Amino acid sequence: MIRLKDRVAVVTGASSGIGAACARALAAEGARVLLAARRVERLTELVKEIEQAGGVAFARRADVSKEDEVEALFKAADEIFGRVDLLVNSAGIADHTPTDAITLERFRHVMDANLTSAFLCSRAAFIRMKAQKRGRIIMIGSISAKTPRPHNIAYASSKFGMEGMTRALALDGRGHGVTVSILHPGATITELMPGMGDRGPEHAMKAEEVAAIATLMACLPDETNLIEALAFPIGQPFLGRG
Repeated sequence: MIRLKDRVAVVTGASSGIGAACARALAAEGARVLLAARRVERLTELVKEIEQAGGVAFARRADVSKEDEVEALFKAADEIFGRVDLLVNSAGIADHTPTDAITLERFRHVMDANLTSAFLCSRAAFIRMKAQKRGRIIMIGSISAKTPRPHNIAYASSKFGMEGMTRALALDGRGHGVTVSILHPGATITELMPGMGDRGPEHAMKAEEVAAIATLMACLPDETNLIEALAFPIGQPFLGRG
């Protein structure tokens, strides 16, 4: 069953990790995908992979923390597809700087990469979705928005902010056919977390497993919203007391 046939999806952070996995999964469901990231050579390789599997994909280089580049990205979506049905905000960076060592410059950089980018892309998508009376935005959050780790102040702040943004956008979109939700992954094997792949499946998920949940969200009926999902490997020390 091709559940997203002819839907148009914009996926940020698509050059690796969860973003790339989401792009593959959405394309496999029939979505036509516009891939955005700064590493255009990675995007080009992914486009070829999706096309070889029978999907439709285009690549656009974009630093989605910059307003002009986001506007250019969504203008490209207008020109190529004429609409945007789905946005997956997966762009972002990790940070593990202790609070007493982090500079204002670094804090702002993390917030721009993780939160400002989500705002800029969501605003651009929301304008289009509101006009067409249909659309869905999915944020890739983090388990750190539920239980932060030490030395996590910038990253946790950005992901807590993303959850608040999700709820505000969901409220604003409620009367216009626009659904907004957030997926909080736990430990996941990506380039952001070197060495995670050595932990074993009980302690680190694959990006494809996170993408499967995002795709489930995307494939729900337009009138249904799974507003929040939290997924983590069973060995991650999130539940219970020590």
